[in-house]
Amino acid sequence: MDLTEERPTITIRLKPALQDYIRYVMKLEGNVFESPLLVATSRSYLGRLVAPFIEIRPMEAKPILPGIDRELFTFRIVNYRSLETRRNTAWISERNQINIQNIIEAHFRLHFRVFADDKVRYLREQHTAKGSIKKVILQFCADMNINYDDVTFDMISKAYYRGRKKSLKSGIAANKQMMIGHLFFII
Repeated sequence: MDLTEERPTITIRLKPALQDYIRYVMKLEGNVFESPLLVATSRSYLGRLVAPFIEIRPMEAKPILPGIDRELFTFRIVNYRSLETRRNTAWISERNQINIQNIIEAHFRLHFRVFADDKVRYLREQHTAKGSIKKVILQFCADMNINYDDVTFDMISKAYYRGRKKSLKSGIAANKQMMIGHLFFII
């Protein structure tokens, strides 16, 4: 039996588009094994993301069990700190699941903004006709292996528009880029 088969799992509620985004980032890092479930290690994106939120499951709390609901995201974990994960004691509360979803969504939006800014900059340098935001969103979803049905056009386009407007209003340079790897190491 493979060691990845023996690792316990945690299931949290997460939007399907954000699940696809996590898979994409994990593939970029090379942290995807042959198993269909992702493994949250101390060095992976998913592991660094969920580690601060993992706690010992209270006796009265029932863990979320993997099911057929598309909003349930199950992943394997390794032993964190002093938690004994083999006995299903690792747990992420509902409030912390919302916090995790908000963090991933902020990373997702930042990644899209960098992608869209780069696409717009490229079109300007080529002196071609301006592309539509829908084309940029479709290209982003195709590049990240995100089902377009899962990502609402309004959510992404409005978030991009608001973010650009806010940064221009506060005087932040539009060409300043951040990479996804720097999200955990901002000082």
